[in-house]
Amino acid sequence: MMLNEKPNQDKFPKVELNERRTSFEGQLTKLSLLAALPPYLLLIWVMFYANISIYLVLLVTLVGGLIIVFCHSKIHEKSAYQFRSLSNLLDAMVQGDYSLRARTSEGDKALNELVGAINSLALRLNKQRIESIENQLLLQTVIKHIDVAIIAFNESNELVLCNPAARKLLQLTGNDNDNVFTDTDNQLAQVDVINNGQSQVMTLTFSEQQGKYNVHKEAYRKDGKQQELLFITDVSTMLRSEERKAWQSLVRVISHEINNSLSPIASISQSLQRLLIKQSNIEEHTDFLIEGLTVIAQRTKSLGGFVNSYKQIASLPEPVKQLTSIASLVNKVTKLYPEDTVEMVTLDDVSLSVDAVQLEQVLINLVKNAVEAINNTGVSGKVSISWQGVGKNFKLVIVDDGTGVSNPDNLFVPFYTTKAKGSGIGLVLCRQIIEAHGGKLSLANRSDAKGCIAVIELLI
Repeated sequence: MMLNEKPNQDKFPKVELNERRTSFEGQLTKLSLLAALPPYLLLIWVMFYANISIYLVLLVTLVGGLIIVFCHSKIHEKSAYQFRSLSNLLDAMVQGDYSLRARTSEGDKALNELVGAINSLALRLNKQRIESIENQLLLQTVIKHIDVAIIAFNESNELVLCNPAARKLLQLTGNDNDNVFTDTDNQLAQVDVINNGQSQVMTLTFSEQQGKYNVHKEAYRKDGKQQELLFITDVSTMLRSEERKAWQSLVRVISHEINNSLSPIASISQSLQRLLIKQSNIEEHTDFLIEGLTVIAQRTKSLGGFVNSYKQIASLPEPVKQLTSIASLVNKVTKLYPEDTVEMVTLDDVSLSVDAVQLEQVLINLVKNAVEAINNTGVSGKVSISWQGVGKNFKLVIVDDGTGVSNPDNLFVPFYTTKAKGSGIGLVLCRQIIEAHGGKLSLANRSDAKGCIAVIELLI
């Protein structure tokens, strides 16, 4: 039985111990006496029976009795000493002192095994205590210097832990060892809407300063009682940085597209202006005038299309979800292409609550890209569509035998395209639609052969 294991009272019967029961070392002494007295008494009886001198019998009786008493007192003393020594060693370990060690004696095999086991236990417990202290110091150092506010509450909803970042956030005063903090209930009441195990980005106000914070709440147990931990991270700076990067990228792309249209328009307009200023033989330059105005009109139309594309991305409507058959939806898309080009691998139907129009548009864009990638190879190939639903997760996979993705890092960059007549918004719209459904869209090159694999993940 392990030391920490408590016996099952249903499995083992209850035994009432006699309070007057002899100690274990006393029992050893009694057993040794019972073993020594019969030969001793037999020897005295034989000496009387053999008519040996009474003085010799008395001498043997006295000396034998003293030897028996001495030996059995030593047995009692030694056994009690060994038990008390081991008991003191174990008691020191219970008190947290693992520095004491028991010595072994040459020839005492069984006792040496017990002593060795206790010494090994003391070494292991001492090592575990050192490791625990080191881990606690490391954890305290991390908690002290991390910029995440960490707050702990006990079972009575009292504040019991507050690292420096949390004290700074809540504007608390006092020593680090203080367990009672004031003026925190109103500030922390803002996060009561979050359940244990959840994370949420919220707009919170601490000490009259408002900001964006990522709040995570987690439950833990101490002394068998459930307690709570709060992790509050200021994400305002990070969000502003990401927002600035997004605006910089957007402005760079828009500037590039607008300049591509305005540069030829400005050049042709200047040429036409110089021609009209001269006002000489304008009839001879009619073709040039018409061509220049045509180019201006085309570039203006292209610029308008670019602006409308941006508007399409920025004003994507919320999905109107209805229970939709995936097999029927995929079958409608496959009919848009020759039968030998796009095939539906999975036949089992799955019904999902989605916006059928938006999801169909996503499938059309992905399949269209896959078919165009196959056509670019100059050889025949296929696009395979399969799906499966496992538990609450749904996954739809589109695999093609095309040229693959040349620049995976820019797949979802708005207006980035490698096609001669591409707009660079197809994949961006696809990802926005899938994310609006609470899902995920990913594209990657196939590892086994040329081609690309697109994966749509949704919740059933």
